[in-house]
Amino acid sequence: MRYLILFTSFLVIQGLVFSQIRKDINFINEGRSREVIVSIPSKAAPLEGYPIVFMLHGTSGDASVFYNNKGWKELGQEKNFITVFPSSLKWCFVEGGVVKIQTRFNCGGLLDSICPQEIPKLVDDIGFFRKTVNLLKDSLKINEDKIFISGFSNGSSMIHKVAMDAGDLFKGAAGSSAPLHELDSIEPKNRIPIWYVVGTKDDRYFTPNFPKELPFGGDSILVYHKVALNRALACQGLTDNYKKIETNNNKTYIWSECKPGVKCAPYLFSINKGQTHEYPNGINYPFNAPTLFWDFFNQPPKTSIVTSVESNKVFEPNIFPNPSSDKISVINNFGTGINWTVEILDMNNKIINKSTIQDMDFTNIDITHLSRGLYFLKVQNTEGKSSIQRFLKI
Repeated sequence: MRYLILFTSFLVIQGLVFSQIRKDINFINEGRSREVIVSIPSKAAPLEGYPIVFMLHGTSGDASVFYNNKGWKELGQEKNFITVFPSSLKWCFVEGGVVKIQTRFNCGGLLDSICPQEIPKLVDDIGFFRKTVNLLKDSLKINEDKIFISGFSNGSSMIHKVAMDAGDLFKGAAGSSAPLHELDSIEPKNRIPIWYVVGTKDDRYFTPNFPKELPFGGDSILVYHKVALNRALACQGLTDNYKKIETNNNKTYIWSECKPGVKCAPYLFSINKGQTHEYPNGINYPFNAPTLFWDFFNQPPKTSIVTSVESNKVFEPNIFPNPSSDKISVINNFGTGINWTVEILDMNNKIINKSTIQDMDFTNIDITHLSRGLYFLKVQNTEGKSSIQRFLKI
């Protein structure tokens, strides 16, 4: 209860000063010590309560990285909302063949490269966020309809996972420099608006074909980034029809058309010319993410419902839960009346399991016999289309 006492005490202090208040909080969650920085505006809470914006750091960062000089706490003071800066835990993972021990949030961007000995130690970062919100609600008046989340790099990957798993709590998500990871791709119970931003000079996206800069001309970035975008559109329940807002240095694509019979949520994707691997805040790059994201959170694009023939389907079956310990379910989202095969392959491309499915909406696959680790799921239909996705057995 110590942290509740700390929160109660700083509320008394808040009434005596007229400037923004920083509070560093430590508490135990799932047996691990967790840290978060909370910034409270000096103004009294709005009648409906304070909105909240979480800001998640990237790999090797911590709460203080985005508390300072990124623009969120300053905007919180101006617009009268609370800003929350959580720190992730340190994990062992392999990147580029090199073993590293650095901070990362627990999402697909960690799970696809985590060292095997760390898997039993994994904790639920979304549970950590929920406990933080509950802690704030114990001492402050909170507007539960305006709890949002933003992130950078690994933090951006994490906000996508939050959108998939915690749409009951968070009402909007926006991030820079990492998309929805395939291990986090599920059908959300509560879809929320998402905005994802990347820069043409973000070296994390470079390939042999694009070794120095991502394509910006025309709509070529949609082809380059097709897999990640299609994954997000499928999870958001959207068709592939979009609107575009374009300037000399920015292109923003807006998907807001629901598939027939689906309650969808909008998805935005922006590419900024010349932006490197960074969280743009209007100072390091002209795109002011805090201000633009805040407006987006409060006024997301309205969705519409398809009344004619559905748009082209994305050939990317959904897998859930992922990771899993006993079974995975594969949802057929590429049309009925088609037979398809499902194969599980190990990291050496060896087929572990193979089955043929005839005209089904979904199939369950038992994975209890698999050892812990990363596997590939290959789906192919009789028309020759195929998809390969990763899943983690824990």
